[in-house]
Amino acid sequence: MDFIYRFLNKMVFYKQKHIDIGSLGLSNLEETVLVRGCVRDARIQSNCAFIKIFDGSSSNCLQLIVDADLFSIIEGLTNGASLAVSGIVKKHPKKDEVELHVRGVDYVGRIDDPKNCILGANRPSLDALRDCPTVWGKSPVIHAVRRISSGLLHCLSLEFHKLGFNKRDPSILTINDCEGAGEMFTIDPLQSDKFFGQKVGLTVSSQWGLELFVQSEEKVWTDNPSFRAEPSDSSRHLASFKHIEWEFAWADIHDLMDLSEQLTQSCFKYILDNHRDDLRVLDMSVSKGIIERMENLIKVTYVRITYDDAISLLKDAPAGRFENIVAWGEDLGSIYENYIAEEVFKKPVFVYNYPKNLKSFYMKQNDDGNTVQGCDLLMPGLGELIGSSVRESDYNKLMDVVKTRNMSLEGIQWYLDLRRNGSKPSAGAGLGFERLVMCCTGIKNIRCCTAQPVYYKGKMIF
Repeated sequence: MDFIYRFLNKMVFYKQKHIDIGSLGLSNLEETVLVRGCVRDARIQSNCAFIKIFDGSSSNCLQLIVDADLFSIIEGLTNGASLAVSGIVKKHPKKDEVELHVRGVDYVGRIDDPKNCILGANRPSLDALRDCPTVWGKSPVIHAVRRISSGLLHCLSLEFHKLGFNKRDPSILTINDCEGAGEMFTIDPLQSDKFFGQKVGLTVSSQWGLELFVQSEEKVWTDNPSFRAEPSDSSRHLASFKHIEWEFAWADIHDLMDLSEQLTQSCFKYILDNHRDDLRVLDMSVSKGIIERMENLIKVTYVRITYDDAISLLKDAPAGRFENIVAWGEDLGSIYENYIAEEVFKKPVFVYNYPKNLKSFYMKQNDDGNTVQGCDLLMPGLGELIGSSVRESDYNKLMDVVKTRNMSLEGIQWYLDLRRNGSKPSAGAGLGFERLVMCCTGIKNIRCCTAQPVYYKGKMIF
């Protein structure tokens, strides 16, 4: 025992030398602290300077009061600069919050060309900010979006853990395209032959890997990236995105919808409870009414309709509402999805039991012989957020579809064989994480909902 105590006493633990702005409060009054962050606003008067800084720990800024004797050190300070200062915590004279009276400056990281720095502009557009990757994360809007994004990842991880899901991350290098999920990016054939001896690409989905894991673990999930090579210039598409996917055994189509509704509502509630200040930043700038919309989302029960019901709704749409009406067996495009979720029901909608010719070969066939147990969650103002399905567990039925579609068995035989080795029936779903961020921020362009956007026609700078 004595050895253990001596060992623990010699262990080294990281201890942060400065205090996070989000941790400062009235309980710290009269304390001398060190803070570090980025400048959001700087007003230098004749005998005093007022500087607001933020550090990522909160959506709020801390006001610094700097006396004239330190002006020479902070000369030229502008929005976006970095600053580390020590000082005494005081109560704000008019607000129920604290400010810091600076007594020393430890570090100043200035903007070299402040006149041409976009952060100095009057409310630059999100598109303009995205073209300046070295500073765009320092804008109030993008800062709030990124904090919400972090909160969503934390919430999803907590929810899956509470539900007993194991986190598994299948390889993103693969020889199969998870048929029907999207066009693959392939590795240079010369390099592929050199290292693998076969055609290799970046995964469009980790679904098949999760289906393999679920046979022994029953409930698994991942936040792997997925890659899509379609030449889409839509504001809702990325070429590389974070893909939240889950697979669980013994589940039917109703279990799929139940879990998708539970996960998304948990996320919405978490952001309202823990990131309301960030939502206020967005509400005052680019997403008016976002708080009210989020509050409404956690009050409603999601609608559940079949594909047949959706087609009927579209046929009953007001005359002239659509240039063309979708016929049975045709895909529901984003125009029609938005109409159903945003105008007809005005809340999230599950559409399920799609025609089998519209969906991937692995989806479970219904008894009618015409439809499969595929399901999409449609969100107002966005369209599809989650795609899911029950997987076909009957080997012979699966092989019949493979033959009917003239599919090659190369690269998929192992997947088919899952049904012949003591397999469990399962169901699973995929959620485009950046689309979830769009739902929770009101941001209309998905390229502003990821830290390093990669998209069709986009300039690669990373």
